Amino acid sequence: MNNIATEASAKSSQNPLSDETKKKLAGAKAALQSTFGQVVLAMSSVPRYRSQMLSDLHHLVVDPLINDRIAIATPKAVTGIEPPAIAIWATVSAEVDARISEQAKAGVFPARLKPEDWKSGEVVWLLDVIAPTRELATMVLANFHQVAKRGDIKIHPMVAHLVDREILGKLTNGVTSAAASSAEFGNVMN
Repeated sequence: MNNIATEASAKSSQNPLSDETKKKLAGAKAALQSTFGQVVLAMSSVPRYRSQMLSDLHHLVVDPLINDRIAIATPKAVTGIEPPAIAIWATVSAEVDARISEQAKAGVFPARLKPEDWKSGEVVWLLDVIAPTRELATMVLANFHQVAKRGDIKIHPMVAHLVDREILGKLTNGVTSAAASSAEFGNVMN
């Protein structure tokens, strides 16, 4: 065991990180910590997350954050203290899509995904929008295509309850019959 540690130490001293690389790594770490803090703060401001355990933060925040599946929208400051809105989403395989659908049908929220599920395919799910107001949640939903950069987006039923129904109806117009049958557990936005 000591030989492995000695070899690793020798290799790292042979190829030290440049100052530029160290600065980039420090910047990435600071950005990750800041984003994590913003998401947790936003979650603590909405009733549906207040009773979550600290251990839940890994699957609720860390896994989607590591997989670049959290988007933060910062409103134009009126008072300077407006919290951001958070979108949590995934691009999943057909198998994971079916699991999310089953969870939604069973009333499970938040959806439980394995770390490898977050980027497992092409089916886009908007799993949650965390926002201080219905208006801001609706704005996040209306602009989500810019983040996902995909056509059809499945919306978790919880998200559908958080946004303006009229806007949701406009965004989900033109749903195909195949998608309409799947809309029983969530709306499909295209």
